[in-house]
Amino acid sequence: MTKSLRALAFLCAGIAVSTPAFAQSESDFIEAFSGEWYVFDAAMRDGSQTCKLNLNADATDSAPTASTAGCAMPLDTVSTWSIDEGRIILAAEGGEIAVLGGNQFRVTGDFSQSGDSLVVERAQGDGNSVKIAAALRKHRCFYLGFTQDCADQSDLGLPEIDADAGFAEVTTLATLNARAQPRRDAPILGSIAAGTNVRVNQCLSTSDGPWCRARFGDGTVWLAMTALRQEEWPIVTYTPADAAD
Repeated sequence: MTKSLRALAFLCAGIAVSTPAFAQSESDFIEAFSGEWYVFDAAMRDGSQTCKLNLNADATDSAPTASTAGCAMPLDTVSTWSIDEGRIILAAEGGEIAVLGGNQFRVTGDFSQSGDSLVVERAQGDGNSVKIAAALRKHRCFYLGFTQDCADQSDLGLPEIDADAGFAEVTTLATLNARAQPRRDAPILGSIAAGTNVRVNQCLSTSDGPWCRARFGDGTVWLAMTALRQEEWPIVTYTPADAAD
């Protein structure tokens, strides 16, 4: 196993587990996670350009440097990054900006001040977008859940969070895995049956489609809006509640 792959295996568990880095060195992690990263969510753009982060391998004082282009606040202030107990820490001169965990292709987490979530990815995502795009080229549409009906373009947009209520309501069209983070390799915390109305309080655009955050029991889960049914047919897994009526 290469140093980069060993570092990947450790960081994948970083959000859920805090364990010593045993034989791993800081340089292993820097090697694995440095380079260009992107935030595809439009809310993180400053203008029309996709938000881009460069996590550099060179260090200033004790932390590697970072730079951004086309990013909105607070990501545009990021100037350094580090790895602490399996988590990537994005920081600015004024302090910590965000804490992330995941794999070498996609990391997810929260902004330290607001608590809002974000997804940071390599240019090609984590591979799931390629699979979904290939299925879409073959079948030429997203199906609505388990039906043979094609989704309209309006079914594929981000649910609009009501500013006063603080949530949007969606209706599930298929049984959904509820994951701990907006990544398909994140732990599954439960499932939500088809036909369930769910209140979501944040939605993000990512390389493999929208993901929305919801309360689930005493915790928080993430729901992917797109999926492959039987690894073949591209489907929409939920739509705004009024659209499903």
